[in-house]
Amino acid sequence: MIHAAELNLSEFLSRWYGQPDESARKISEEFSRLPEPLKDWYSLSCRWGKIRSANHQIYKPQQIRMKRGKVEFAADYTGIGSGPFDPEDSDAVYEAELHGDWRHVLESLSKFLNHVTIREVAISARFIRTCSQVPDDALCGILADVEQVDFGEWGWLGPGRRSFMNQNLIIDVGPARDFRPPGRNREGFSSVRVSGISLDDLGYLDEIPMVNWLAYAAADDCDS
Repeated sequence: MIHAAELNLSEFLSRWYGQPDESARKISEEFSRLPEPLKDWYSLSCRWGKIRSANHQIYKPQQIRMKRGKVEFAADYTGIGSGPFDPEDSDAVYEAELHGDWRHVLESLSKFLNHVTIREVAISARFIRTCSQVPDDALCGILADVEQVDFGEWGWLGPGRRSFMNQNLIIDVGPARDFRPPGRNREGFSSVRVSGISLDDLGYLDEIPMVNWLAYAAADDCDS
C-alpha cells in the first residue's frame, strides 16, 4: 500500500512534469495568513508552468473564499464536492457535496493537499488511456505492477473508486455504468483510466485482451 500522505511532492512533480522552470518563491504578503501547508503548496507548485496554467482543484490564493462558516480553498472538477478548512483550526479539513453539510475529514491539511495533487497529476497527464467497460478478468493484468494508494478517508475519488501507482503510472479504477435503464453499475466490469509519464509506459496495455482503449496524447491538458 502506498500512503499518499508520505509522498514527497517535489520529487513526484519533477518525475511527472520534468524539472521545474522557475525557482520556488514565497507567497505574496497579502495571503500571509493562509495556513503554512497551503502556502508551501503554492510556493512549490508555482515552479512548474503546467501547474500554473492548469484549471486546478485547488483555488488560486485570490479565489479562496468564505462559505458557510468555512474557508473554501478547493473543489473537485465536477463542482459537486468542495474542500474547506476551519478558520479557527486551519488543520481541520472538511468535505461537502453541493449544498450538503460539512463533514470533518480525519486527516491533516498537508495530507489533503497530497491527495488532491496525485489526482490532478493523473487527470492532466500527457499520456492517458481510458476504457469505460473493462472486464474484471482483465484487471489483474492492468494492475500487475502497481500498488494501491491509501487515501484515508478522503472522499473525492467517489464511491467504489480506487487508485494505484508506481513510479511511472497512476491508475484509477471505478464502477462501470450500465447505460440501460435504470442506469446502475454494471456487474463484472470496471471503468479504468491509466495515466503514464511516457507513451512506452502504457505499451503493456496492448498485450491485455478484451479491452478497447481510448488513447489521449497531448502536450497540454488531457480530458478523462
